[in-house]
Amino acid sequence: MKRLYRLAVWMLAMVGMACAQAAVSLGGTRLVFPGAFSEVAIEVSNSSGREVLLQAWLGTPGDDDDPASTQPRVELPFVVTPALVRLPAQGRQVLRVLYHGVGMPTGHESLVHLYVLEVPPRSEAGQQLNIAVRQRINVFYRPAGLPGDPAGAAAALRWSLRQVPLEGLRLQVSNPTAFHVALQALRLDQQVVSDHLLLAPGARFEWPVTVDRPRRLSFEALTDYGGQRAYCAPATGQGPFSARLLDTLSIAESC
Repeated sequence: MKRLYRLAVWMLAMVGMACAQAAVSLGGTRLVFPGAFSEVAIEVSNSSGREVLLQAWLGTPGDDDDPASTQPRVELPFVVTPALVRLPAQGRQVLRVLYHGVGMPTGHESLVHLYVLEVPPRSEAGQQLNIAVRQRINVFYRPAGLPGDPAGAAAALRWSLRQVPLEGLRLQVSNPTAFHVALQALRLDQQVVSDHLLLAPGARFEWPVTVDRPRRLSFEALTDYGGQRAYCAPATGQGPFSARLLDTLSIAESC
């Protein structure tokens, strides 16, 4: 009996996984909204052979992800259009995000989330599960006239190593820029410190590390287009330091 129960659960899980594969793909993994413009757009495409219903909306990082939630949401000065649309098989649709022009901070970049909910048509098969698939990407509203260059924000991060009594060595990073910086594959020598971190403007973060005598800090930072750029720095522990883009290092230089 137990074997039959486990088999039934496994088959149900396999059906759910098959149905949960997203038919809709977004034209980017992130979206930057320059403040000099009143709108930005992203394309969604349906690669399946069936029509799907799409619902799109924006939310703040602190909002409940559930669109049916009864919790009060923060009102954002943005509009997504179309908010609800039928996307035919192999079809494409451009989603436009429009800004009212007032309501967002002007001294630094802000983060909101774009959600796209894909609802498949109801299956005629009695044993078929229909699962709605929700995707979320970051939207960075970037006011015009911010100081600095967003492409150089990763190199402007300030790193430090410090000994904390009874806790040991800790690695700290602070973001003095007006831009968000997304880090991946952060390592101190061979120790993986963090797989991913999104550091907001003015934010600070730290991790405990177990490397006895660290020599090298390395990480990857995401660009506005979702690409990755590698950075490194010698981790000397002699006060705060910054990392450099690997492409800019000469043969005589090293991390």
